[in-house]
Amino acid sequence: MPLTARQRSIHNKNGAKRTASFTKGRKSRKSNEGEYLFTNAPSDLRSIAYPGGAVALALLLSARLASAYWGQIADCDETYNYWEPLHYLVYGSGLQTWEYSPQYAIRSYMSLWLFAVPAKILSYIMTPVSIFYTLKALLAVLTACSELMFYKAVCHEFGVHVGRVWLFLNLPAAGCFASSAAMLPSSWSSALVTAALACWWRRRYPPAIVLIAATVLLSWPFTALLGVPIAVDMLLFKGLYKEFIKWSIISLVIILLPTVAVDSWHYGRFVIAPWNIVAYNIFTEHGPDLYGVEPWTYYFVNGFLNFNIVWVLALSCPLLLVACSLISTRSSRASFCIPYWLSLMPLALWLAVFMMQPHKEERFLYPVYSMIILCGAISLDCLQKMTFAVGTELLRWRKERERRHYLVYTGPLVVMCVLLAGLLSISRIIALHSHYGSVSSLTSHVAPTTSANDVVVCYGKEWYRSSSSFLAPGHVRFIASEFDGQLPAPYTYGANATRVIHPYFNDKNRGDNRTYLQPSECHYLIDSDTGKPTNLQPHYHKKDEWEIVARVPLLDANRSHKIFRAFYVPVLTNKNCVYANLYLLKNKLIEF
Repeated sequence: MPLTARQRSIHNKNGAKRTASFTKGRKSRKSNEGEYLFTNAPSDLRSIAYPGGAVALALLLSARLASAYWGQIADCDETYNYWEPLHYLVYGSGLQTWEYSPQYAIRSYMSLWLFAVPAKILSYIMTPVSIFYTLKALLAVLTACSELMFYKAVCHEFGVHVGRVWLFLNLPAAGCFASSAAMLPSSWSSALVTAALACWWRRRYPPAIVLIAATVLLSWPFTALLGVPIAVDMLLFKGLYKEFIKWSIISLVIILLPTVAVDSWHYGRFVIAPWNIVAYNIFTEHGPDLYGVEPWTYYFVNGFLNFNIVWVLALSCPLLLVACSLISTRSSRASFCIPYWLSLMPLALWLAVFMMQPHKEERFLYPVYSMIILCGAISLDCLQKMTFAVGTELLRWRKERERRHYLVYTGPLVVMCVLLAGLLSISRIIALHSHYGSVSSLTSHVAPTTSANDVVVCYGKEWYRSSSSFLAPGHVRFIASEFDGQLPAPYTYGANATRVIHPYFNDKNRGDNRTYLQPSECHYLIDSDTGKPTNLQPHYHKKDEWEIVARVPLLDANRSHKIFRAFYVPVLTNKNCVYANLYLLKNKLIEF
């Protein structure tokens, strides 16, 4: 049975021309991708079913748009370092962190303007809440497009079977659900790196270089580490020195120069923000371990929560590849493919570096989420091959070993693993949504007024639960609490607010209460009934001067079972998890 047109387009597109160019003038000729697929595909698999580009894009868009709508902000850094400055660029008000102080200038305004320009245009016809979800939808669409590129490249480089397994593991993954629509540099880097690796595997080196440069200069400088394997391939294996240098220079000119110009204007002095963040985290004593210090087990636990068995398979990938090469005599890789060790080097480098750092956060692994799932898919493929190799020696498969394919006998294995991974991921997503999903809707109950900009919504001990000024009418401010670290402060009014150096900002996370309000100055207050009340953190919802406007359930993690709070299990989660209340309180003593 001949190959379908779609299979030929994936496996043979540019293949013959590329191989001919590499072997021009040589006596011996290597087979191209199309020839390899045709001669090595068993008759029963020449019509292998897998989602085409349109179907894959529809599936990816559905999953990512769902995360844009139902996903919650899990990291206060997303709110205060990105949504708040973005709100300032669009509306002229918002909260400023010390990273945006001209004294330190370790955050770039250039990347924010890429979202602020469409948001500014939409602000004439949309409310801030609608713009918030529109931008999240835009991030979701961009992520889905980069994942489609990755899926096609995986089918081309690692085989259609690995590609389709990657797709079905990726769609429900809890980690991808959390990262795909987040307003975070690590999320932008995830999409850019995913697209760059896809271009690399398709031997499209210029766009691969430009995309890596974009993630380094516009998003997160440390993702330069993920471009090392591409440089190794181009310089050491392909000898493409001129092309590498040319496109590196072009990328610097078209990306770095505008970035420096925009940031220098905002900060009022010459600024290279990507370098500043590298210098702060590497060349200062307090940069990498000022806060967020976690034990060495953090990423192992966090990886399992986000990817469950896929995480275990991904970590086992090197061993399974070696074992598979020793046990199985069947090979599905052609000589023109990039070696496994080089293709999977981005994940190995990233995990090796970030697992050794004392400062660990879930978002630090976002850029390699696609690679984690790819390694899991490759491990599943290895398990299938080894199962087939053992089965041909012990079972009746031996008689048909040469005529049949390993997927015919081991298909149920991968189906069971994909279903298990999907169920655990969905269970994790449901758990997070049921525990924290309603938090962002609380400020929607703030009553509209004729002068909404004068309304002040305050946070105390729940300071890290703010979903940004886009979802809170008026101004977000803080009152004193037991937290003694540094909190953001409002941007000053005026055209040059980004250039003002405030004395209460520092780079050592020392708290400063000069920008705090008294509770009596707040029109609304966010409070909860978790923990024991203290002088700085009383239960405001029990005081007479405060009226309860709305309340939403909030997981009390300290009083809930670790497993059943991490994964939703019908009946058992409700029995083993304890919920508190998050309150929106209205000040009875202020008329507005």
